[in-house]
Amino acid sequence: MNKKPTIGDFAHLLTDEVTPEKYEVDLSRGILKADDPEDHSRLMQALQAMQMVQQVPALAPAPAVPQDDPTALRLGELLEKFFLLRKQLTQATAIAYKNCIGELSKFLKNPPITRVSSSDVSRYQEYLANKGNSVRTIDNKISIVRALYNFAKKQGYTRQDNPAENRALLTKKQRLKGGYAIFEKEEIELFFKSEFFKEQKTKDQDYTTAVILGLFTGCRIGEITSLKKEQFKVSSTGVNYISIRDSKTLAGIREVPIHPFVFNRIEDFIKSKTDKIFKYIEKDGKGTGNAVGKKFARNIESAGITREKLVFHSLRKFVNNELMKNKVSLEHRCQFIGHELDNVNVSIYTETISIDELAETVFPTFEKIFDLVKISLYRTEF
Repeated sequence: MNKKPTIGDFAHLLTDEVTPEKYEVDLSRGILKADDPEDHSRLMQALQAMQMVQQVPALAPAPAVPQDDPTALRLGELLEKFFLLRKQLTQATAIAYKNCIGELSKFLKNPPITRVSSSDVSRYQEYLANKGNSVRTIDNKISIVRALYNFAKKQGYTRQDNPAENRALLTKKQRLKGGYAIFEKEEIELFFKSEFFKEQKTKDQDYTTAVILGLFTGCRIGEITSLKKEQFKVSSTGVNYISIRDSKTLAGIREVPIHPFVFNRIEDFIKSKTDKIFKYIEKDGKGTGNAVGKKFARNIESAGITREKLVFHSLRKFVNNELMKNKVSLEHRCQFIGHELDNVNVSIYTETISIDELAETVFPTFEKIFDLVKISLYRTEF
């Protein structure tokens, strides 16, 4: 392999080893003098050396090694700042953040947040995949990292680009397609007619009450199992409703009317409590609804329902779908279910729908669901 010439390779031609008095070179004045053929040969060698030296490229400066900002936070420290200013997070969400960032910090050997790059995020994704995590789970964890870095940029803890930005493995369409299924009417009927559900009415009222509320309010399982007695209220016109104060999103903070038949069915259970309605406790960061979710899966199996991706959240989807099919407006559905409504005209210039109007709008749909599961409006139990 040919080596590029350097100044040193020709230095001997420009030093005292060549007697300068024998020839003269003054390029600024255009003077080139030689006394004899030998002297002329030396002159030509000197000119060639000077030409080669001019052609040698300048040495590129060594790439600057990024220096750590001594004040930069570590991942764990950034998370503490995040929790300090995000007190509305549910316990389950906080634990999910703590577990994810703790795992990432350990994997990257606890670097300053300014040293985490997009390639580090890629390696973390591969690490999660090798541990057997699903693509959806990997995306969920990366979304936590992305949210934390967005917070860091907003608060001025870093000026660098978010290393987790645009790193989702699933498209929005794929996520929607791969999400939980919606119950079909026949499946709802099979579920509530099952021997398993009938047995649980006497064995486990916490479970059956949570399921009833799920079907007739569309609330998330965590919103239901974390309810306290003081959250059950009555409007000035006598409409019973639940005041949801802790939810996954800001839109989830809402008031949800309860049909009179449903409230009559659960009233004694509610009155028997002093504070927390349900027995479920937070476990392993999976929220208070984890136990209900597991029993719900057994209930589905016992009912002979074999379609995949049916979970407790499928009740919420069923309710929203039935409201839509019964011509309940988007505004009413979003307020009842607790979905964000990305429309300036509605979200800014429209007042919140009153609990009485909301009840009047959605109750007819639930009366059809009563008929579906063979429940008389005049009976006090299923």
